Amino acid sequence: MGIFVVLLRAIGPITHKIMSMAQWRDAVAAMGYDDPQTYVATGNMIVGSGKGIAEVTKDMNAAVRGLGLGPGNVAVVRKAAGLKRLVAANPFSEAAAERASELAVYFFAGTPDFAWLADYDGPERWHIEGKHLFVDYDGRISQSPRLAGLVEKRSGVGTARNWNTVKALAERAAARG
Repeated sequence: MGIFVVLLRAIGPITHKIMSMAQWRDAVAAMGYDDPQTYVATGNMIVGSGKGIAEVTKDMNAAVRGLGLGPGNVAVVRKAAGLKRLVAANPFSEAAAERASELAVYFFAGTPDFAWLADYDGPERWHIEGKHLFVDYDGRISQSPRLAGLVEKRSGVGTARNWNTVKALAERAAARG
């Protein structure tokens, strides 16, 4: 059985009125997934399954649609081992240690296009790791709305999590197997 981490895009106070994390867990359990566990209320789940990643992704999107969320609330699924590798890569170790909430990891539903980053002239540091983008906002996350908007507009549909969340999800998923 594989362990998967599911990250929902565009989850917040408005979507909680439509779908709670408890409802999501119950729906996923009813679909036959092993011990669905959510982490914080921002659309993070760890599940066990013998299915492949494409099938898990399809099922997770069906679950949130069935609970009333729209097509903007996309499920991005990663294997636990993949998250562990991202944490090990840690390209901005000083940012991870000193200001983990200002270090974001972007996860994409498809294959992202990062070519535009070569011409990006913002103050943020960035690093590409496979299909993932690390951004060190260096204390300027609230002053960097331009980059966050450009990432999805130019790279593809995805979602971001701060370093604390990525690390916690990787640890919790690894503990499951």
